[in-house]
Order: sequence, then C-alpha cells, then structure tokens
Amino acid sequence: MNTVEPIRDRRDVYAMKKYLRQKDEKYYIMFITGINLGLRINEILKMTVGDVKGRKQQTFRQSKTDKEITVAYNDELLKAYAEYCKNRTPQEALIPNPYNEYRSISRDMAYKVLREAAEKLHLQYNVGTHTMRKTCGYHFYRQTHDIVTLQTWFNHRTAADTLRYIGVTKDTVLSAMRKFKI
Repeated sequence: MNTVEPIRDRRDVYAMKKYLRQKDEKYYIMFITGINLGLRINEILKMTVGDVKGRKQQTFRQSKTDKEITVAYNDELLKAYAEYCKNRTPQEALIPNPYNEYRSISRDMAYKVLREAAEKLHLQYNVGTHTMRKTCGYHFYRQTHDIVTLQTWFNHRTAADTLRYIGVTKDTVLSAMRKFKI
C-alpha cells in the first residue's frame, strides 16, 4: 500500500479547490473541510449540516482514538458553509449521497473523487483521502513552525511522529541529500 502525501504547493491546493468546486460543490466542501480542520475522512463523512450551519465551532468524537476534539471554523469555512447550507435541514449529511441526502457518500467515493482530481490536474503527489489531513498539517507547520500545537491537534504521541506524518521529515532529508556533496 502506498503512503499518501500532503499537497505541498499552495497553487496545487487552489487548483484542487477550483476543480472540485466545478465538479460538485459537495466535493469542494469536503476538501476545504479536510484541509482546514485536519479531520479524518470518516469524521468528515459523519458530519451533518447541523454540525456547521450557524456554528463557529463543533465538538466531535474522533473515529480512530475515540477521543473528543473541538474544531473551530475559520472565515473561509464559515462563508462556504453559510452559502452551501442555506436551504438545507440540520439532519442532512454535509457530503450527501446522491440518492439519499441523509446519508453521506462512501469513503471509496471520496477517494475516487480526490484521485480523479489529482490525475486531471497532473499533480505529482500520491493522493488519497488522508491527503487532506496531511495537507492541513503540512501547511499549518510551514506557516507557524508550531509542532507542539499540531501534535496536540492531531493527537500524536510525539513531535517526531507528527513531522513524519506530514512529510516534513522526508522533505528535510531529501533537501539535505540534494545539498550534500563530498
């Protein structure tokens, strides 16, 4: 099984947003939720309109660890959620299945949508559903260099685990190799 990567180039992040928005608004919402909140795909797919409509934050139970996490919605998410949820009921799935708005799309469908987008955009990353979470962590770390907050946010045991998870360790080693010469 291949390890998925974060989308490191901001231009590629914007290209994914644009492509997914044109494909279907719900996929855009899924993507911006993932890259801004760092939630796992299972957690995003469990979200309902009521979890975001008119709210500035929400508490979820993490699927992997069974621990509670509170997330705060930034301005981009608040604006997108307000428009997207305007005429929808709180019980509807945030990322609805086309046949039943109260059930979300499948994890497999989310994976296929992200892979297709990456292929169409010719992105040079191994993309999967975890790419959204890793992209969130990667860009948060690059902007803030606050590994302690990110470690807590992602519920990792060590800072080294977090750096390895978001691909910074790999980037650092590859960069060092490129610069090294005898």
